[in-house]
Order: sequence, then C-alpha cells, then structure tokens
Amino acid sequence: MHEQLTALIQVGEFFASVSEHIDALAGVADHYLSGAQNLRLASIILMLLAFLLFLFLIIILYVKSIVSFLKSGKDDNSDNDNIIFDEEDEERLRQIMEEQERERELERELQKELELARAEKEMLEQTEKRKQQEKEDAEKERKKEKTRLKEKEKKDEERQRGTKKTQASIALDWKKGKIPEPVAEAPILNQEFLSYRQSQKDLSELLGLVIDMLVRGVDDLKIAQTVMFRNQGKNSEDDILQMIESTKDFIGLCLNGNFDKLPAGSLQVSEADALYHLALGDPTPALSMIEQLMDYNIDLGSQASLTQKREEIFRIVSNYACTFGNLASINDLHLATGAFELAIELNPSNINAWGRLGDMYTKATSTSKAVWAYNNVLNQADEDLYMRQVANANKMMSQYLYDQGNSLQAAKLYNSSKQYYDSLGINRRLDKQEMEIVEIIESHQQNDLHQTIQKLLERKNAAVYNF
Repeated sequence: MHEQLTALIQVGEFFASVSEHIDALAGVADHYLSGAQNLRLASIILMLLAFLLFLFLIIILYVKSIVSFLKSGKDDNSDNDNIIFDEEDEERLRQIMEEQERERELERELQKELELARAEKEMLEQTEKRKQQEKEDAEKERKKEKTRLKEKEKKDEERQRGTKKTQASIALDWKKGKIPEPVAEAPILNQEFLSYRQSQKDLSELLGLVIDMLVRGVDDLKIAQTVMFRNQGKNSEDDILQMIESTKDFIGLCLNGNFDKLPAGSLQVSEADALYHLALGDPTPALSMIEQLMDYNIDLGSQASLTQKREEIFRIVSNYACTFGNLASINDLHLATGAFELAIELNPSNINAWGRLGDMYTKATSTSKAVWAYNNVLNQADEDLYMRQVANANKMMSQYLYDQGNSLQAAKLYNSSKQYYDSLGINRRLDKQEMEIVEIIESHQQNDLHQTIQKLLERKNAAVYNF
C-alpha cells in the first residue's frame, strides 16, 4: 500500500513538471508572436512551407504520370508488335528461309559439278597424254622398223655380193676340173638375234597355267613369279596375286562343298565345267556359281535373328564378292567394280575390297574415286595384317602424287611399296631351268586339262586339298 502511494505521488509530480514546462513554452511563443514583426515573419515561413509542400506534391504527381505513361507505352508497343508480326509476315519469313536453303543447295550442286568438271578435265588430260605417248611410241616403232628394213636390205646386198663371189670361184675351179663343195654362208648375228623375247600373255590366257600349277602343288610365290614372267608387266603385282588367290578361293569353294549347300537344281553348270571354262580364260560359269552362293547367304543372313550372326554371314559374303570381283576383272571391269562396291556395302572394314575398288577406279581413269578408295586402305588398314594391300595402295598413290608434283612423298611411297615386293621376290626373273619347266607344263596343259580337273575334284572326297 505504501509503495502504491509513493508511485502515485511520483506520477503527480511528473505531470506537474510537464505542465510547468508547457506553460513556459506557451509564454515564450506568446511573447514572440505578440509583436507585428514577428507575426509577419512567422506567416512568411508558413507560406514558404505551404509552397514547398505544394511543389513537392506537384513533383510527385508528375513523376507518377510519367511512370504511368511509360507503362502504357510499353504495353502499346507490345500490342503493336503483336499486331505488326502477323501470319503474313511469318509466311514471308518462311519463304525467305526456304529461298536461302535453295540457294545453299544450288551452291552445293555447283560445287559438285565443278568437282566433276575437274575430274573430267583430269581424265581428258590423262587421255591426251596417253594418246601422245602412244603416238610417240608408234613413231619410234616406225623409225625402228625403217632401221630394221634398211639393215635387212644391207644384209641382203652383202649376201648377194657374197653369193656372186662364191659362184665366181666355183666357175674358176670348174674350169680347172675341180668343183668344190659350196660353203654355206654363216648368218650375221646381232643383238636382235641374241636377245630372247618372251611373248606377252593376258591373265585370262594364264588361268589354265595357274590351275595346272596349283594341282601340281607349286608354291603360290613361284606361281606368281611364273605369271609375272609370262605377263611381262602388263598387269601389276597385286593384279596377279589377287588372281591367283581368287582362283584358289574358287577351287576351295568347290572342294569344301560350299556349292552343295545350295538348293537342288539351282546350279546351271557343274563344278567341273566351271573349272574347265575358267582354265580356258572364261570365268562366266564360275561367276554364276559364286553369285548364287552369295544370294543364298545374303538371304540366310537377312533371316538371322541375332545381329552378330547376321554380321558374320555378311562378312563371309563380302569375301565371296571379292573373289567374284577378281575373277570378273579379267574380262569385265564394270562388273568387277560393282562386286567390290557390294563387298564394301556388306562389310565396310573389308580392306582388300577397298584396295581392289581403287584398282578398278584407276583402270577406269576415275582418279578422284581411286584416291578416295586408296586413302581408306591407308587410314583403316593395320600394316602388319594387310601388308600387301598397303603396298599396293602406296604404289598407286605414289603415281598420283607424282602427277600432282609432290615427287618427294611419291618417292617415299614408291620405295616402301618396292621394298615389300622385293622382299616377296615376285619380280625375280626365272632362270633357264625354270623357264624350261614352264614351257613343258604349257605344252601339255591343253591336252591334259580334263584329266587335271578330274584329278583336282577327286581330292574333294579325300579331303586333302583344303584352301
């Protein structure tokens, strides 16, 4: 209770103090405003304050109107944009984009035509060079022929003079009663008579020799040397090696019973007839059999449920296509090109098919395509596994680079290729004994052809001849 009273007394004293201070402040204000001068000054201050408040209000209203105007302008612009970019503008924009795409497409077409024109120009230049070279060779041959005719006429004149002298001596001796035996004139030997000239044969003419030597069990390299000797550089080393390998592959298909898997009655020719025609230089029956085998396996691969199994079948068919292409290249370049393209389509990593496709393009003077194929060989091939294909690609690319003026790189590739073929020994000339053996085989080859093929097919049942 005592504490409450003390608190009330303190509060009363506080309010009394506040009241005294307010009264004092009011007295001061009354005293200040009691004078006219002071009153005028206070009114001026109040007017200034009112004017400042009025200006501040006007500024606030102005700023607010500007903000409202900007907001409304933005909305109007967005509405105008929506109104301006209508469906017609969108259609026009689409047409412009289509025209630009057509222009780019035309540029690509023009670039392709330009490349084709360049390729055709290169082909024409090569054709002109070849014609010029042939013309020069023909001119040289005519000059040589004229020289040979003059030498022959000179020899005939010398022979006639020698005959007249012999007749005169005989007549003189006859008058003496003694007629000596006439002495035969010894022929005049020159370099032309002393040098042996080997006749040049096409690969189609050498297929019988290859089959005969295979049946005799001759080594592949020795067969290649023999074919190189008889071909006399008309075909490249790879052409000859591929021909021998493909002939072996076809014989292997016959002996391993691959054609026995075909439906009964589907083959129009027997294995013996196909081999006989192949030995005579006609691969058509053999190509027909390989084609049927390829079609059969392609159908088999298409029906395979497992992707891995299907790819394995297609890899096998790709190798069949290479065999087909190598045999077809003997007589039909276009057919062979299609076969190697099919081999690559079935197995894009078939290095042998890429190399042979480049060879076909080279023979068809399609330089740009040939370079493309050889580059695929060099970029994809493992040099340890595909030494022959890499060597052939290097040899063919060296010629291209030389024509382009890059003689240093061309020489490097050519030397690399030459080292490989030298290591094989395929270009080694046959000695006298080997040439005699080849002549003996060729002399009996035609007469013993049926017997040779029969002997070959007998190994099918004995399972001895396995390629």
